[in-house]
Amino acid sequence: MAPQRLSPIGLYSSNPWSARVDALEGALHSLNVDVLRVIPWKVSRIGSSDYHQIVSGTHDLTSLEILLVLDLGANDIGTFFSRVGLLSALAEMGVDIVNSVSSILQMRNKAETMRKLVTGGLPVPKTLITESIEDAADFVRDHFPCVLKPITGFGGFGVQLIDRDFDLENIYDYLKFHSQMFGKGAYLLQEYIRGPGFDIRAFVLDNEVIATMQRVSRSGFVTNLHAGGSARPNDIDVTDLAIQAARSVKGRMVGVDLLPDRDGDLWVLEVNATPGWTGLQKVTGIDIAGYVAESITKS
Repeated sequence: MAPQRLSPIGLYSSNPWSARVDALEGALHSLNVDVLRVIPWKVSRIGSSDYHQIVSGTHDLTSLEILLVLDLGANDIGTFFSRVGLLSALAEMGVDIVNSVSSILQMRNKAETMRKLVTGGLPVPKTLITESIEDAADFVRDHFPCVLKPITGFGGFGVQLIDRDFDLENIYDYLKFHSQMFGKGAYLLQEYIRGPGFDIRAFVLDNEVIATMQRVSRSGFVTNLHAGGSARPNDIDVTDLAIQAARSVKGRMVGVDLLPDRDGDLWVLEVNATPGWTGLQKVTGIDIAGYVAESITKS
């Protein structure tokens, strides 16, 4: 018996020109599934003592069966809480949010993601999370060179390698500057794992690794494609570790970033709740939008 298909499905993205939305819309239409594009800054929530409406134009979003979150698209705190509140309200009213709101919140917060990975017994670099600039400076001195990351963020934005003598000699000013720009009062520092010059992105969907690629930095330290990295095929098996990482944050559709060290051991660096797949599709030829459409529409 052919699986029953759910309808309608919302595709949530703050980018009205999203290539991922275009690809998914086509894949879902090929399955005879109705699609509604949901742009968060076009949504209104209206409530009073006896009713609660969530609408986008003339569309009642509470009629959706599934809302697939492709990007949260919120950098300032007001927009962030507004969009999290929107997703939470829709979930409360019976819409299946993919990934779940709690899972998205965990993965948007690198400190929480790290906590879940550690709790799950996964191999992660030694990490310090603190608001103390003294403790942060001590970690840098003890683990120089090391990596400094913002608590929140994506696309490699704000991720920096502290590896110059000048940085070490001026570590308090370095940390204060980074906090003003990215951290907003908190520090996340990790030991630097020396790798082979690339990391690996695995796309995990419903406990299955759909595709992997290696990401190579063209210049500098960060390998994210948005930051100028390039993609190439991957021949290292990361299946078990990627699935364990996805399960640790209860993610249904996630991107897992892993790093092989020079001894061949694998380390989990991050888990992303709204993974892109342009690079993956280019180097693997896999129809990832088709996989996602098939998976989320099966009841």
